[in-house]
Amino acid sequence: MRLHSSLFTALVLSSLIGCKPEQVTPPPIVPIAIKDTTIVNLSYGANASQKLDLGLPANRTANTALVIVVHGGGWSTGDKAELTWLLNGLKQRAFAVANINYRLTLNTADNYKMQLDDLDSAIQFTLRQATLYTFNAQKLYIVGHSAGGHLALSYAYTRNANGKIKAAGSLAGPTDLFNMSYYNFNIYNSILEPFLGLPLFPVTPASELRYKNCSPQYQATNASPATIFFHGELDPVVYLENSVNLAAKLGTLTVDKKLITYPLTFHDWWNDGAKTTNTLDELKNWFNGHL
Repeated sequence: MRLHSSLFTALVLSSLIGCKPEQVTPPPIVPIAIKDTTIVNLSYGANASQKLDLGLPANRTANTALVIVVHGGGWSTGDKAELTWLLNGLKQRAFAVANINYRLTLNTADNYKMQLDDLDSAIQFTLRQATLYTFNAQKLYIVGHSAGGHLALSYAYTRNANGKIKAAGSLAGPTDLFNMSYYNFNIYNSILEPFLGLPLFPVTPASELRYKNCSPQYQATNASPATIFFHGELDPVVYLENSVNLAAKLGTLTVDKKLITYPLTFHDWWNDGAKTTNTLDELKNWFNGHL
């Protein structure tokens, strides 16, 4: 019996050893489609105002560029929701978009620095998401409306030592705070004084320096990124010469620039479909032309 049992066991083992596993062909790998999505109210800091919406286009890749969008409101009001149309429009044109909120003017000595610091924190936070959400952390653009245009240009002109910001855009942004106070004294002095921490009038060497040092008109150098300007010709809030004069200066510095003006147009034009489409298409071409 033992012999038969051992023989049976040997035969079974021999048959098992001799069997080759069945060749299984794995299913073909099908790339997962990356969908269009917007993630709202991502926190980039501890303050309740430090939030952003991240728009992510469909079929993006590791080469998809990122645009930072900055809302206006006189540095003291406003919300990113005002520029959701810009986020959506740029996302539809194949950009990743971070539409940011920032701390508004407070009773601090340097609200200007505070807001640029918030832009910096939002940008660094967003760039750290590049691998997770699939976009390019080395290709960056920035654009803002009104006070957001001012902040976007100031950031691009003074905090771009690494050269990641390839181009900037301003939609009716104030560029010369020193002269703007003269142009529209009744409106702007009450806004700029708390924003910059001191009154311009009566003009002193300290106040003149402060207002100029916080103005893209005086910050621009030949190392500034290429800049596109959009402005309504009848803008009563931020006068057209803000864009005209800075564009002219960039020309003397041999910095690439473009100025687009809209006739019979005031401070914004979001209810005009043709002008809005033009702005979005021009931004797309400008950014794609400066890689």
